[in-house]
Order: sequence, then structure tokens, then C-alpha cells
Amino acid sequence: MHDSRIVDVAIHDVSIAHMAEEGLLAWFQSKWLKDPRPLAADVWVFSPDFQRILVVQHRWRGLVPPGGRVEQGETPRDGATRELAEETGIELTVADRPAFAAARSYRSDWSATLNLSYWAIADPETKLNPEAGQPARWVDIGADWRTFHKSDAAVIARFAEQQNT
Repeated sequence: MHDSRIVDVAIHDVSIAHMAEEGLLAWFQSKWLKDPRPLAADVWVFSPDFQRILVVQHRWRGLVPPGGRVEQGETPRDGATRELAEETGIELTVADRPAFAAARSYRSDWSATLNLSYWAIADPETKLNPEAGQPARWVDIGADWRTFHKSDAAVIARFAEQQNT
């Protein structure tokens, strides 16, 4: 279980997220707040024109934004930043306000996880140093890129469009 400071940060970040998955607030209040674990975070890294996004090839989830489990004592934003550096080799300052909040089941035998998606901007020419066995690459936002949670590509594209106007 995460300490009360981390739970408070997660509550705050869910409340200020640009977008939330339908039904998230009901799940968050009825389930996650009673047992605040697990907690995950990722980073949607966009090109400056918001036309491309950085993804990693996860061994069974397909192309996904860099991210993972938030460790004990770590805020979701800090976890997202750490995962980004571990999985791509780049260190960025991610936005304080999450782009998206969702309840995610990553495997059929796992309970739902609170996932906060932060965002950042990077030059696609930035040298990547991905984790072994998990290559990283840029994909076009509008392309049909395969991802584990099928609706995520459309949500990411909608967020990018809002930022680019």
C-alpha cells in the first residue's frame, strides 16, 4: 500500500487530469481509495508538432507509451519520469497535469490498476537508448499502431489535437 502522501498526490492528479476514462471516478471512489494499489504511470512523449508519439515495444502488450508500476514512496509523476528514462534512455520534465487517468487491467488475472498518463515533448531526433528487448521508436499519431488498450490510440490522438490548436 502506498503511504498517505502518495495517495493524496494520486487523488489530486486524478482530479486535474485533462481527460479521464469513462467510469473512472466511480471505480476510483468505490475501489481504489479503499485499497490504493497498484498504481501505474506512463508518459505520452510527443514531437513538438504533436504529430508523432514515442512508444516502446512491450513483449506482450505491443506498442505502448513508456511506463510501468509506481514504486513505494514515489509519486506517479516521478514514477512516469523514471520509467521513461529506464525504457528509452531520455530524461525529460513531464507536465504536472496528467493527460489521462484510467483504470487498467494489464492481465486477465490482475485486478485493475490506477494509471496516470503524463505528457512531455521531445525532438524525434533525440538519441534513444532503450531497455534491452524493448525497442523504442516514434510512430505517427494518425497511423494504425497496435497497442494493448485499443482505445488508447484514439485518446492520445484526441489529446494531441487539443494541444495543437
